[in-house]
Amino acid sequence: MEQGNLWETVLREVSTSKAVAQKRLLVLGDAGSGKSSVVRQLLRAARGERAGGDGELDDLDVALSYAFMDVGDEDGEDVARVGVFQLASDGAADRELLRLVLDAQTFGGSAAVVVLDWARPWRFVKSLLRWLHVLAAAVDGVCGGAAWTPGRAAVDEGRERLERWLQEYSEDEARGGRADVVLPLGAGVLATNLGLPLVVVCTKADAMRALERERAFGEEDFDHVQQVLRAVCLRLGAALVYTSTHNPDSFDALYRYIAHRLLAAPRAFRANVVDRDAVFVPAGWDSAAKIAYLREPFSAAAAQDAWAADEARYRAVVERASRAADDPGRAEEGACAAADDPGAASLLLSFAAAVPAPRHHAEHSSSAAAAATAAADGMANEVAVEDDQAFFARLHAEQQEQLALEGGDEALDDVRARGSSSRQASSLLRSVHTAESSLSTAAAL
Repeated sequence: MEQGNLWETVLREVSTSKAVAQKRLLVLGDAGSGKSSVVRQLLRAARGERAGGDGELDDLDVALSYAFMDVGDEDGEDVARVGVFQLASDGAADRELLRLVLDAQTFGGSAAVVVLDWARPWRFVKSLLRWLHVLAAAVDGVCGGAAWTPGRAAVDEGRERLERWLQEYSEDEARGGRADVVLPLGAGVLATNLGLPLVVVCTKADAMRALERERAFGEEDFDHVQQVLRAVCLRLGAALVYTSTHNPDSFDALYRYIAHRLLAAPRAFRANVVDRDAVFVPAGWDSAAKIAYLREPFSAAAAQDAWAADEARYRAVVERASRAADDPGRAEEGACAAADDPGAASLLLSFAAAVPAPRHHAEHSSSAAAAATAAADGMANEVAVEDDQAFFARLHAEQQEQLALEGGDEALDDVRARGSSSRQASSLLRSVHTAESSLSTAAAL
């Protein structure tokens, strides 16, 4: 009798417990941009702690690192485990590891964060272009090459879900943040649909004060940067968030937003474009008119068209590299894609002219940025720079490496053998797959 009561109690507790959902968050960004800090602060927020120092975790910026955060409901019971995957670089060996994170099974429960760095605002557009290309390639990898695959179906569903999210967005919390009437998307909204919830995070917003002191940045400069970022995010259907460890609320808002997007958690945030170091623009809130209203004259459409031209140049490098793989004599074509149409619009160049890099960063900047800085210093002929043609040439070289990766198991093993960190990450991720499957099975019992 007691044994029967014991089993009844166990079954009753299991039947009333909530299943733990498995979600994934992919964190991308340049070295030193603050990716590891963003991950640490998200983990703190998940534990109910305030943002602060970097804490006890080791550096996560190697190959593809893994951490997780448990998201609880209002009763304090865990309802989801979010695996946080941080990619160290956009090198071909590291990009290959994304296949272990995004696939047909995990795509629908995944989101991505691209981290930029306010300590180096002149790199914003170039970094965004680079990492969105990496993310787009990962999405293409999920789709596969066939006309129809389970991966392509998952991506198509994600694209429909993202479009519907933007259409239904509303500031009215009484309706749960969803509109009653669904209208078509406005011009320039979600022109590039990756099918993933995307957040662009600009870290170290407190560096704006240093930019004012040392670089003579004014309000119009900060507004221009915000408008450019918002125009690109509008095209991608992405959110834009500024964070700073000096403003713990910024990380709390970021955590709540990610939980809202991945788990439909209650909305606990509001848009903010007035406080220059605490900008928060949820996906679906913005429009070209709102962007222009911040400071005129500004054309979101023109910025988006220039961005699209840069994306086309980026793709041209990849395509020419693919052709050059069969004919090494044509490899030089891939390095010259940036010079095909010197009169074409380019957000890379216009942004570099508006937000020039300092002279000691000129070798990493675009030619326009270096020229503007050098002219101001009266030494235009003395600054050695890597111009935008060299920037695209680097993409060509990386694509050649990627082609080697895709050439067969032998080539793949050769590249992976370059560093033990990639092999360790692969082993770790396989363990993560097994652990998540076990957790889901246990929760379903």
